[in-house]
Amino acid sequence: MGTTRKSRRQPSASGPLESGIGILLLAAFPLLLLLFQGPPATAFTAVLMLVIFAVALRLIHRGNAIAAAYAAADTARAPRLPRKMIGSGLLGLLVMILAGHHFVSLAIPFALGLLGFGLGVAAFGRDPLTDKEGAPDEDLRHLRTQETLERIDAAIAAAVADVAALGDAELSRRAEALQSGVMGLLHAISQDPLAARRLRKPVARFLELLGKENARLIGAWGSKDRLKARRRYLTRLTMLGEAFEDRLRKAGTEQGRDAYDVEADLLWNRMVDKRVA
Repeated sequence: MGTTRKSRRQPSASGPLESGIGILLLAAFPLLLLLFQGPPATAFTAVLMLVIFAVALRLIHRGNAIAAAYAAADTARAPRLPRKMIGSGLLGLLVMILAGHHFVSLAIPFALGLLGFGLGVAAFGRDPLTDKEGAPDEDLRHLRTQETLERIDAAIAAAVADVAALGDAELSRRAEALQSGVMGLLHAISQDPLAARRLRKPVARFLELLGKENARLIGAWGSKDRLKARRRYLTRLTMLGEAFEDRLRKAGTEQGRDAYDVEADLLWNRMVDKRVA
């Protein structure tokens, strides 16, 4: 949201890598057979290995999506967690455990585990490890982001002023609370430029819906439907705020940020808003 550079078209998540993950699922069938063979200890081992296998596939799948977004963006930060590398490491661990049942020495299973890890990296690639070169200067990016946030704040403030002109204290209070909440959320999420870029359309849509609700309320204010319009407006404000917050969470997680990090940012922002209030 704070940069004027255009992103290249993001490639689809499907492709040879996703097909490779699908083929890799076939490797789970021998593990499923272990559930029905041998003593309970064998079944427990099979369950453990299936869990490791599922976690590895999930990490590789998510790492592919993050790497695709990284490759499509003009400016990007490297993911904090190298998911594809960790997933390949878990595959290597799984190979080592399976091989350990057939060899007395640990050296051969360990070597096979390293081979499995290497093949996983060769098949699915490595995670981006450094921020993308050519990123705009940090101060310039921050300035552009601040200018964008100020324009959004001014647009919402104009809508709040229109509601305040009606002379209804409750409506004014709720509209001001919405403005404070939305701007606080935007400040929290805009720390990540890629996540902020995804919010351009949601922000425009939010402002459009808020403008329509204001126009509907003001148009009905002098009519017999005034109370009904007032109730509807209060309900719609709540829905707009909740929907916008949900979209911000999605924007954060789509760029590879952990859900915990996103929730922590939003919670911290709410605490700051309450202290200011």
